[in-house]
Amino acid sequence: MVDFVRPEDDYFHKDSMTDSPFWNESAWFPFYVAERDLSGFVYMNHRPNMNFSMTGVALWDPSGEQMYDCLYHDWLELAPLDVRKDEVEMFDYSTPNGLTLKCVEPQKTFLMRYDRDGCQLDLRFDATMGVANSGFPDGSQEWGPHHYEQGGRVSGKVWINGEEIDVDCGSNRDHSWGPRLYKDNPRGDFPWFNDGKGFAFQMYNIGTEPLATDPIEGTIEPAITGWIQKDDKISHVVSGTRQVLERRPDGVPWKLAIEGTDDIGRTVHAEGECKNVLKWVPWARYLQYWSLCEWTLDDGSKQYGEAIEWFPGIQARRFLRGLGQS
Repeated sequence: MVDFVRPEDDYFHKDSMTDSPFWNESAWFPFYVAERDLSGFVYMNHRPNMNFSMTGVALWDPSGEQMYDCLYHDWLELAPLDVRKDEVEMFDYSTPNGLTLKCVEPQKTFLMRYDRDGCQLDLRFDATMGVANSGFPDGSQEWGPHHYEQGGRVSGKVWINGEEIDVDCGSNRDHSWGPRLYKDNPRGDFPWFNDGKGFAFQMYNIGTEPLATDPIEGTIEPAITGWIQKDDKISHVVSGTRQVLERRPDGVPWKLAIEGTDDIGRTVHAEGECKNVLKWVPWARYLQYWSLCEWTLDDGSKQYGEAIEWFPGIQARRFLRGLGQS
């Protein structure tokens, strides 16, 4: 499933890049400290033809859920990016907000460092599997016609509010490239978990109801892509669903159920309980609920990862303003 994703795909795609100003190369590295209900990310959106990047880091736990009151949030828009300089690459760059990325070995190891406003990160991502190519099916390529994920482990330290916190967790980085316009794509969710030792699961699930009449509550979202890593085998999810079992009064999904079957017949069933949420609005026309999730599998075992629900802004506004009015 992954043989045509090359190590070179961890670099800017200069040979295939169109002249569209909306050509986008994006990636993210999530991490968490489960015993503290603490989540974090390092995120980047490069626009090489516009010579700028949007990059940022965040830390959050139950003490704050908004971008302005969570533990830490720094989203730098319009950071300069000159891809003509040899020292600037997809995963080799520094931005004025104190973020530095370094690719030690493509599709293997990456270093992330950050230092600003009393928040510091010194983290390392090490892959625990090959890349899983999950290019989106017809009708959804606007997110990124080319896309892959890769399970791994994030280790290192963060410093916040004068405290040093150790990080050692499963993770699931990605990389997308191609024109991206941030249109009103359907709402959906991105549930995943990873034990950092060779067992991981990931899906994209998309709402199928028309935007104007989607009830949101009580629906079941089918999978459009995904993968399972188990017993040293990575395989495509060919069918799957995600359902919100319980929402908080403010609309945040709090308990979920997921199931997926891969192309060699393996299945994953789990119920998830969200431990925190960041109500993230990185782009004007999207709302995301980004949560650390404790997943309980059928055998009673616990796995940690995330549930990331997103809405087109116009749909989120209608849904949230209508809560409690029925």
